Amino acid sequence: MAEADRGRRILDAAADLVLRWGYKRVTIEEVAKRAGIGKGTVYLHFRSRTWLFVCVLMRESLDLVDELVAAIRRDPATVQIAEQVRLTYLEVQRRPLLRAMFTRDHEVLGDLARDPDADPVREWRAALAADLFRLLREHGLMRTDLDLAAQMYLVGAVQTGFYLQHAAPGSPEEVAAVLHHTVRAALEPPTDPDPAALAAAAPAVLERYQRFRGTVADAIATQAPQGGPA
Repeated sequence: MAEADRGRRILDAAADLVLRWGYKRVTIEEVAKRAGIGKGTVYLHFRSRTWLFVCVLMRESLDLVDELVAAIRRDPATVQIAEQVRLTYLEVQRRPLLRAMFTRDHEVLGDLARDPDADPVREWRAALAADLFRLLREHGLMRTDLDLAAQMYLVGAVQTGFYLQHAAPGSPEEVAAVLHHTVRAALEPPTDPDPAALAAAAPAVLERYQRFRGTVADAIATQAPQGGPA
């Protein structure tokens, strides 16, 4: 079995088990058994039990970025913040592990939900968001009457509320539409976006996402959580 394939099998096994049993109960022995390999082989790929599950969470972030990148390539209008928030919400609802990450579900993630060092992507994700907000503001795709920090706080607070509210009034698609409306009304200009501005912003947004993706993928491959997107 190729080394990369073995690493993916280990991550797949760990992701499945943490959703079934929760982080506290999953051992390296169980992961190895599920992956069909020896315990020592797991440690050849991941330096510790904690780091294995950190990599599981980082891989979820990569999958989310891949979905957003694909959407922007299909339609440059997807660079708008309300649309990105809508698509992110739908991905979170479809992916139980991603949902546990965004809601910091202690039942699933245990100490990983509360330890900032266990999620290096959190800091990188915040830096990416700030960079994207600046780009959208520069292209006239976000309002500028609120400062950047206030806009980031607003989006984070609104997203968290939608993720944590269990009595959703409708299907995930309907709730995502309400979230889209809320963010658009708060942060985007009242007029329809200029197609030229969307076309100009899309390559820059894609470049930021690809840079973020490379940083996270490198961290998984090298087991080096320090640093962030250059």
